[in-house]
Amino acid sequence: MTDHALYTLSISIAAALLAYILLWSGLQTFNANPTKRFLRIWGKLMLYYAAYTMPVWALLLLTGWMEGLFDLAWPVLPSAVAAMLLYFYTVIIQPNCLRLEHHAVDLGLSAPLTVAVLADLRIGLYSGKPRHIRKLVATINDLAVDAVLITGDWLYYPSADLVGQLMLFKGVNKPVYTVMSSSDLRYQSLNTTKQGQPLLEDTLACAFDVLDISYIGQQCTSLPLRCAAMPPSASRFDSTKEPQRLAAHASDAPVAVLCGWQDVPVQCGAIDAQNSVDKAKLGTKVTHARQPVIILASRFDSISDLPKSPQPRPLLITGAAKATQKNIWQAQKQQDIQRSDNNKGVLGNSRMGKQRGLYQHASAQIFVSSGIGTRGLPFRLYRPTIDVLTIR
Repeated sequence: MTDHALYTLSISIAAALLAYILLWSGLQTFNANPTKRFLRIWGKLMLYYAAYTMPVWALLLLTGWMEGLFDLAWPVLPSAVAAMLLYFYTVIIQPNCLRLEHHAVDLGLSAPLTVAVLADLRIGLYSGKPRHIRKLVATINDLAVDAVLITGDWLYYPSADLVGQLMLFKGVNKPVYTVMSSSDLRYQSLNTTKQGQPLLEDTLACAFDVLDISYIGQQCTSLPLRCAAMPPSASRFDSTKEPQRLAAHASDAPVAVLCGWQDVPVQCGAIDAQNSVDKAKLGTKVTHARQPVIILASRFDSISDLPKSPQPRPLLITGAAKATQKNIWQAQKQQDIQRSDNNKGVLGNSRMGKQRGLYQHASAQIFVSSGIGTRGLPFRLYRPTIDVLTIR
């Protein structure tokens, strides 16, 4: 009788877990507002929310085995439990284990400049939950950095209320500069439904305006030293302290030029031609800049579009999420890139977690940031990372 009651209870719990996974992932699929690939997104979200139930499934498996409800060979049982707990860790725990990595870069600046680099936020299906953004913003605010640089890849099937989803970024107390990746641009009004309406209620560019984030696609701006000496809790919008702070730091003159190297999705020849003209103009600015140049881009293979051997060499800051094995092989044949610490080719390792770091190229120094968000399958094999660069 006891075995029958336990069996009934186990079946009821299992049915409740499956109902939760199916129904909640379905609701979140509608919230992601997809116009295409509805079933694919639903499947990804089922995998994601199934991770929350893994400890319960492991407990049910152990209880049923101990009570003799089913027989499992001894090597199979611990392997199954370990796989469930590992999946729970890589999907639920690992994305919250935010870490900082510090790097030093020699660029010949007149005064040191410290920046925080964020790559591949992927706000949408898996990443960018309020708890993730709160922790990210709190960590950034505690850093003594002059600016925050975001290399693009902001979105991964975000909700229709894009501004609302990103509103917590307004709490960042440092200047924030960003470019957009080609996938980000596809979420703009260019990507419309069959009825000709934008995919999202708000575009990403509109969100940047609301959040006071500086979008520098195909443009250049100056990077002054303004925030490193500020207390971490100070707000960049505190007008009462601004005059005293600026008076105390008379050396706030620009020490570097920051340029955005924007990827543009090619949909017709005219867009491609205009993109080439814009990049040519930006390349001229990079070549003739009076201060050292820092280039922000979403792809590390942007190195192929940079001016050939400008002096001094600029610093290219980028993410690596768009790298494919084909691009890696092609760039490996065409480029001579070496890692600064161990002379290992930046494109010689297909694991993106090991690609991060500083590399040397004839046209530029390249810093590859490993990223924060999650895309594709919902698990992460390495911790999300904020890279802090001290540029001298």
